[in-house]
Amino acid sequence: MSTAEEKRRVLEAFNQGNLDWKEVAKYNGVSLSTARRVVLNQRVQVLPRGGPRLASTRVTHEMRQALERYLNENCLYTLRQMQQFLVFDFNGVKISLPTISRHLIGMLFTMKQARVEPSTCNSDVNKSKRQVFALKLLEHQEQNDYIVYYDKTNFNIYCRRSQGRSKKGTCAVVVLPPSQGPNLQVQCAVSLADGLVCHRLERGRILMDDNAAFVEKIYQSVKSSDTWQEHYQGKKVVIVLDNAPAHSQTEVRSIAHDDM
Repeated sequence: MSTAEEKRRVLEAFNQGNLDWKEVAKYNGVSLSTARRVVLNQRVQVLPRGGPRLASTRVTHEMRQALERYLNENCLYTLRQMQQFLVFDFNGVKISLPTISRHLIGMLFTMKQARVEPSTCNSDVNKSKRQVFALKLLEHQEQNDYIVYYDKTNFNIYCRRSQGRSKKGTCAVVVLPPSQGPNLQVQCAVSLADGLVCHRLERGRILMDDNAAFVEKIYQSVKSSDTWQEHYQGKKVVIVLDNAPAHSQTEVRSIAHDDM
């Protein structure tokens, strides 16, 4: 491939009226087609090809950065809202909705179900509370206390088939009671030492007093177990539970014990 200096020699020979400019191209290793193009265009450097053309480009790099900034601030913005933001931020430039959508897809933005995250979920106050909880639990583990983990869950025993057979042109109908009835609640307490400590089935809602009664049942089950008698005498019973509404007044409503 010929260099810019070699092409320049050919161009200078032509501009000086040298009729042997083709011979100059030959001895400098410049092909005849390249020499003709240099002479015709009066240019040695080849202009770059491709890339965006400023005359026809509507969505610039700055606009794409603005679109990304809008969605980072609020993922629920619609295409029309972002279109209005661009008009305001870029001196009245109006981009069509399909064009905005196409560029967002090119930037790997896709539509998906929005997940709600409470504003206090990871606040500094809650992080401090979690740290206090974790340090307290580690302290009980180091003291070799008897730790019980307690939680509850819904258990829906209502089940039926969703498909049936009937004559063509008729609906498949099954007659059932108008209500499914209250769900079954399962309360369960487990420990590393004994596995399942105790459990209880409750029909309907679990109230605060019901929860306090189950905490007392956990305590009595632990104290009467062989594992406690053999390995945990003089230790504390530590019951770990979450902050569900039924658990909010557990410490107040439960029977107080010196070792719990």
